[in-house]
Amino acid sequence: MVNQTISELVKMADRIVIDQVKGKKVTLKISWFDLKGARKSKKFLLEEKEKIEF
Repeated sequence: MVNQTISELVKMADRIVIDQVKGKKVTLKISWFDLKGARKSKKFLLEEKEKIEF
């Protein structure tokens, strides 16, 4: 379920930033605009070999 949410947010993302790298874990910060034009963002912790579909 988490990967599905990441994939959906990646498709509507305005910006994707690698926020932090610790060993084999990466924190991605995904930013997008909602329907009212307000910027939203969410962070995801990904481990080695996890995949994101674009």
